[in-house]
Amino acid sequence: MNLMKTLTLKNLKLNRKRTIVTIVGIILATALLSALVTLVSSFQYSMIEYQKQKGGDFHVKFSNVKMSELSEFKNNRNIESTFETMGMGFAKLDGCKNEDKPYAYVMATDEAGFERGCFKLIEGRMAKNEDEIVIPRHLKTNGRIDIKVGDEITLDVGKRYDSNTEGVIWENSAYEHEAETLTDIVTKHYKVVGIMERPGYGMEDYSAAGYTFVTYSDELAAIDNGTKSEADTTLTVYSRYTQKALRNKDAVTADIIGVDEKLFAKANNSSVEMTAEESDRFLKEMENAKYDIYMNGFLISYECVFPIDGTFKALFTVATVVALIIILTSVYCIKNSFNISITEKIRQYGMLASVGATRRQIKSSVKTEAAMLGVVGIPVGTMSGILASLILVKVVNALSAGWLNFALSFHTSLPALILAVILSIATIYFSATGSARRAAKVTPLEAIRNTKEIKIKSAKLKTPAIIGRIWGIGGVISYKNIKRNKKKYRTTVTSIVICSVTFIVISYFMSMAFSVVGMSYASVDYNIGINMSCKKDLDIEKLSELLSGIEGAEDYLVGAGYYFDVDKPEYTKEYGEYCGQLYDDSEDVSQEFLITVLNDKSYDKYASDAGIKNADTGAILVNKGTFDVYNEKSSKYVKEEMELYKYKAGDTIRCGYNVYEDAVDDDNAVEGDTESSTEDNSGYVDEETINKGVRKTVDVTIAGVTDKVPTCYNGYGNTSLLFMNQKGFESLWADGKSGNEFKPWNAIYSAYVVAENADEYQDTLEKETAENPEYSQISFYVSNMDKQMRDEKSLFTLLGVFAYGLIVVIALIGITNIINTLSTGMELRSREFATLRSIGMTDKQFAGMVRLESVFISVKALVIGVPLGILISYLLCVMMNRMDDAIIYEPPYKAIILCIVVVIMLIYAIMKLSMTKLRHNNIIETIKNENL
Repeated sequence: MNLMKTLTLKNLKLNRKRTIVTIVGIILATALLSALVTLVSSFQYSMIEYQKQKGGDFHVKFSNVKMSELSEFKNNRNIESTFETMGMGFAKLDGCKNEDKPYAYVMATDEAGFERGCFKLIEGRMAKNEDEIVIPRHLKTNGRIDIKVGDEITLDVGKRYDSNTEGVIWENSAYEHEAETLTDIVTKHYKVVGIMERPGYGMEDYSAAGYTFVTYSDELAAIDNGTKSEADTTLTVYSRYTQKALRNKDAVTADIIGVDEKLFAKANNSSVEMTAEESDRFLKEMENAKYDIYMNGFLISYECVFPIDGTFKALFTVATVVALIIILTSVYCIKNSFNISITEKIRQYGMLASVGATRRQIKSSVKTEAAMLGVVGIPVGTMSGILASLILVKVVNALSAGWLNFALSFHTSLPALILAVILSIATIYFSATGSARRAAKVTPLEAIRNTKEIKIKSAKLKTPAIIGRIWGIGGVISYKNIKRNKKKYRTTVTSIVICSVTFIVISYFMSMAFSVVGMSYASVDYNIGINMSCKKDLDIEKLSELLSGIEGAEDYLVGAGYYFDVDKPEYTKEYGEYCGQLYDDSEDVSQEFLITVLNDKSYDKYASDAGIKNADTGAILVNKGTFDVYNEKSSKYVKEEMELYKYKAGDTIRCGYNVYEDAVDDDNAVEGDTESSTEDNSGYVDEETINKGVRKTVDVTIAGVTDKVPTCYNGYGNTSLLFMNQKGFESLWADGKSGNEFKPWNAIYSAYVVAENADEYQDTLEKETAENPEYSQISFYVSNMDKQMRDEKSLFTLLGVFAYGLIVVIALIGITNIINTLSTGMELRSREFATLRSIGMTDKQFAGMVRLESVFISVKALVIGVPLGILISYLLCVMMNRMDDAIIYEPPYKAIILCIVVVIMLIYAIMKLSMTKLRHNNIIETIKNENL
């Protein structure tokens, strides 16, 4: 066995070029696998860290825990660690503009809570004693109360008491307005030492009535240091489970809160449907549970190795598919390298077998060669993969800066790297096993004579006459050589086909992705969209002054939308049939109309562009629309443009809407004030109030009909559109016209701006609205279309980095395989070439023969690869068209041309280099060489 190992090592040293090429293939395969598992590990780690910052470093939150019960959590073997918070109470905030969130909720914690809770500090520092406090940023942005670091504040802290239920209100419950008061008030003085982002949902519910203020607790700090507390204060315990407990989180949690394990697990499993009886029983059990709980679901799913669900199930599935592609490609390419090695040494194996070497020893020799190559290739490949991952992480962060919610952190996982090494070993093993078996099967006589490699029939070597006529004897020899060495050249062709198809398909996907992004924004003629909400009517002319007054506004439009319904509108035949597809009987279904009141400047421009005179007297009707209509012949939906109604200028449309008795009877009701229709003035209309709605109608005169919407306007689906100016709209209700003193409630306010620089305009707008108290009761939601388009393109660019990176590595594996196959093939045929040159073949004929072989190989590979790439890219387009019919297939011509050029140049360059080396060989010495 030592002799066989010595021979194997000597052969590797003598055949350095093939050894290096094989090691490069192993390095590339291992690097790709290592990079893959490292990137998956980095993404998982980054998501876990992001969720800890966003939602807190805990798995389950237990509320209403008595201080005396805390030891049960500290001593629970299923709980790895805990931190606690203590609710100090609520304090009324003077000057708060958010009527549904009028309190400060004072929470106390210690160092562990500040470190592992979702308190992201943006200014100052955390509290260090009970006289210091940290406030949230949204106190200013949402509540419009501006408190700065260093300010001293006084809070009258108490408990929320509900007079209806005569009980204390839970900390995260919504504000009960008139029904609640504060009791047991204690005055506290604090110094503000820091400002933080709004705490996560697990600490401050979106419906919570108070802004979370966090102070320090000496009592909790003492408990963490081992001191027992005599007080029986109520705490909130945030627990982090052990990895084992996390896999059985439902059973562990159910045991702690004292409910049925099976019922609790079923209720938390979205894939299992509960019966009505089980649901009722579960609700009763949760009402009687020992503690209220909140589960940090995202963190649990990110950290739970098994069972895998949600985001990481998709991620691991994709990673598994990519890993299989890498392994299969690598096995194919590395296996070919071992096959070439066997072919080169087949005479040697025959000689060894003839002097007593067993099949097992020959197999062992091949596997030893694989092990030696792996010992060099795997460590280098692993380190290369880790380095490539580090570079990719930096590239991802650079490309995703500004739109990805978290930064990708580089993270290596030892189990993941061990997995990559195991997969690499498996790749080398499967690559070498077949070759080892083949080497062991060859008999000594066959090996020495070397007659098993080429088995042909004369009919298969028949050469088409056209090849001889065009290329002469060189072309015939090239053609015959490819035909008789099909196995060798099939590997080369397959490698080229894989690379070509992958490149064409991914190139098409990238070009289609950017095309779709461009198409989706091509119809948008504005780059800033603004939605506004307020509890009272807004003056759109004042809003126009605000938006037009900001530097860089080139054009703008402001609108207030009101929904109406029209009974039995005058449909055109085509649109009536379309509505009949949507409803059983379109004649009896009312149609929804949206009347949008525009600012005067935009309305006048719109009327002028549409050629409508006297537009102030009524409304402009948009009478064309594009709809997805079902085509029975093709059994698919197609887009059709059609006229909607038979209305013309001068016609009247009777529009219906509801007002509510509470609003009509309320002496304090303000026109357009929707809140006066509710008893508590909270902005919510209860079911009883809705049932008291009174049907009202108003007649709207059509001033003109057009096909187009105003410039900068973004419509609302397939709703029928009417446009009016403020004066015309107000005239519908002037002097109690038609008995309708109240306009419809719940207007939709929106604005669209064409800005010279969308980013600068957005920054200025947000700054002006935040600082101006005139806009304190208006919520502005700004959409920067330029940024959205950049973000989408950045996302696809990011995908492109990974996709093209995968192509490059697979191509490199394929290229090493091609180099190995062709160069070794040329060397093995050096006696043949020397013989041809000895009987008179000139250098020119020799070069022509080699070039023809390059052409034959390239053409065969491209004839298979290019059509296959086009077919797969077309199928990809068809799949995308199931979601959007707007994509028209266009072959990726640039990618195809580039692919053809690169393949021809690559094959020719490899053959040319090998040919140059052979030219310098001595003809007589080459023919005498029996080792070839």
